[in-house]
Amino acid sequence: MLSVIDAYETFETGGYGFIATPGQTIGEVLENSGIVSVEPVLEGDEFEGWMEVTVAVTVDEDGFEWQEYSLIPDAIYTTEELLALTIPEYSVMYVAKWASTPAEDYYAPYEAETIVMSSITLLTGEGVMVKNSEEGPYEAAMSVATVEPGQTFGEVLELDAIAAMNAEGKLFAGWTVYEYNIDAMETSETCVEEEGVLCFEVFEDYHMVLREYTLCHELISTEELAEIVCEETDHVVIAGWMTAEEYVSFIKEQADTIKVSLEQDELTQTDMNMKSEELRALWDRTLNLLLDEAKNELAETEMEQLAAEQSAWTADMETAIEAAGKEFEGGSMYALIVNSEAARLTEERVSQLFELLK
Repeated sequence: MLSVIDAYETFETGGYGFIATPGQTIGEVLENSGIVSVEPVLEGDEFEGWMEVTVAVTVDEDGFEWQEYSLIPDAIYTTEELLALTIPEYSVMYVAKWASTPAEDYYAPYEAETIVMSSITLLTGEGVMVKNSEEGPYEAAMSVATVEPGQTFGEVLELDAIAAMNAEGKLFAGWTVYEYNIDAMETSETCVEEEGVLCFEVFEDYHMVLREYTLCHELISTEELAEIVCEETDHVVIAGWMTAEEYVSFIKEQADTIKVSLEQDELTQTDMNMKSEELRALWDRTLNLLLDEAKNELAETEMEQLAAEQSAWTADMETAIEAAGKEFEGGSMYALIVNSEAARLTEERVSQLFELLK
């Protein structure tokens, strides 16, 4: 923090930036800008002098600018010495050094590996997400976060702030998560269509291209996404939308795969119980998704009628599930029987809702 006195007032500022002519002194540059004096201020600490940090700006092949900072550890100046310094022919910063912080903790010579950190990029694809903030809800198309190993996606992306996902005429089907090699990432002004390459639009004027990636999760819920833990890798998370027909067809394919496995694979009872739970959860999520869509599609009176019907259906289903599992209570097959019956009834209910929303 600087306490600054100029020709008109005294104020505090975090820093000052100037474009100067080589050969001038720093004192002359400040004086020409109306600055009478500068004094570093940090309550409870001792100012030891000014450190010099060189600033190099590079432009990569995609046109992005990167600033590289290098501390010159042997150079430290009093304020008087600083003002007498001649402006060099390169960009430079002078940073206040405080007694409580070692010089090496401010800036280190730039090395690419020291700044590469795992990251998550969240994209909404063809729709938008509505996020809540202190200023109120706003639409967002993209979130980028740097993460540390052990953090969950939910912690760094603030997924609990997402109020809704929408794309005209489609349902939010879930999140697909990819892990990728950042060294094989590039950008393109047009969509790249090559086998083994993942390409998607980031903004209207360019696409992100991943040539080395792994599919980690496909169409998982926001709750499931929030629990994923970052393991020192880079991820892209893309929101997916489908029409109701596409989504129900997609879920049915997944459900049929689980059913075939339950019928034909050599599974332990524990494995069968887990697969039946997965099947039940699949249809539960589909049912909830269609009910949410009904709120957007149906008139208020129709929605009230549907809510009453849904309440009655839930009560009937619970009774049917209880009856199906009664003779298996306490046994190892209880979970399989109950989950399978619940999945069957929910699948039927999904078909009814789907026809209603057509």
